[in-house]
Amino acid sequence: MQLSLQNRRYMMGVVMCLIFMPPGMWVTSLPNILETHDASWLLPYATALPPFGMLVSALIFGALSDRKMHAERLLGILGISGAFFLWFGFSSLKWGWHPGWYLVFQGVNAIISGPIFALITKVKLTNLPNASKSFPIYSMFGTIGWMLGGLLTSQLGLDWSADAGLLAAYIRFIMGVLCFLLPATPPTDFESKGWRARLGLNAFGLLKIRELRVFYIASMLFAIPCVAFFMIVPIMLVTFGSEHPTAQMTIGQMLEIFAMLSLSLLGSRFRVRWFIVVGLILGILRFGLFALAGELGSLPVIWVGIALHGPVYTYLYVTGRMFLDKRVPDTMRGQAQALFQLLIGSVAGIVGAFSCGWLYQATVSGGAEDWTLFWLALAVFSVVPLVYFLVGVVGKPAATKI
Repeated sequence: MQLSLQNRRYMMGVVMCLIFMPPGMWVTSLPNILETHDASWLLPYATALPPFGMLVSALIFGALSDRKMHAERLLGILGISGAFFLWFGFSSLKWGWHPGWYLVFQGVNAIISGPIFALITKVKLTNLPNASKSFPIYSMFGTIGWMLGGLLTSQLGLDWSADAGLLAAYIRFIMGVLCFLLPATPPTDFESKGWRARLGLNAFGLLKIRELRVFYIASMLFAIPCVAFFMIVPIMLVTFGSEHPTAQMTIGQMLEIFAMLSLSLLGSRFRVRWFIVVGLILGILRFGLFALAGELGSLPVIWVGIALHGPVYTYLYVTGRMFLDKRVPDTMRGQAQALFQLLIGSVAGIVGAFSCGWLYQATVSGGAEDWTLFWLALAVFSVVPLVYFLVGVVGKPAATKI
């Protein structure tokens, strides 16, 4: 199929929607799906699986897109391949197999799918003519996809059903096919040689730059308590009387659309670093609202906390990818985004899955049922990356591309 360049750019919006729609269907419903299949004990391990898989593959595929292979083609191959293992993972639960098989299939899917978000970011930032204005708009399609996925899951009554994961796999397959219609994003690094380049380890050289190092570490630290959002909030919703937790988890995406639009309108007028600061502050406030909801026993207060997820994600992670793209050479765009995904998704995801799981056991499910203490502990921890970023980046001269 022959498409004009402009139509291929429009296809980026479609692909973004279909990338985020599947996790919008199964990530927020997973705690309740596992409970249905008497496998709640699996939740910390299942939550740690995607970040662990990303740990293995993110830098390798990021380097591959910079050195050897078109990013859009690689994205299509990974999308199609991952869809099969996503399907087998949830099918194993439906077939009544031991829950360990879910971990096996999702582990393979995690390795395959880990680099997807970094690769689509590279495709967008490489091919958009005015990234500061258009990147948030195209990212908004991912927000719409996640929201549609959650709403569709609840509309079909799949909040507790493995069928949510099967439907997600079909959508992921379609996404992979459409990736081959994206704008051509060829490799740009024809000089790097050796095993370090092949494994993407050259990306760690970016940590030598103070501004990048502070941003990477602050983002990673903040992402650790954020794991509790998708891991624990769905359980909290059900505990406080919600009948449609997956749909209610999309409230954040509704506000995220407005945050994306504000970033598109104001992104060129203010330094990117200030948006990141706002995202960190709102993240702390979000945990505070969950703590208040635990004290009051109020479902609406939980909804307000969920709503803040949209601006938090937009101002920290979407803006963060723009922050990186402006400060790294063209030959390392894929690796810079892959390192970001590795730190916030893999390292923070693994640490957060088990630490948040332990804290939940100690403060809530162990008999104390102290939701306020659980969320306040995460809020206090979240102050650390905010202070670190303020000291290390804000108020100091902005770095140029290295």
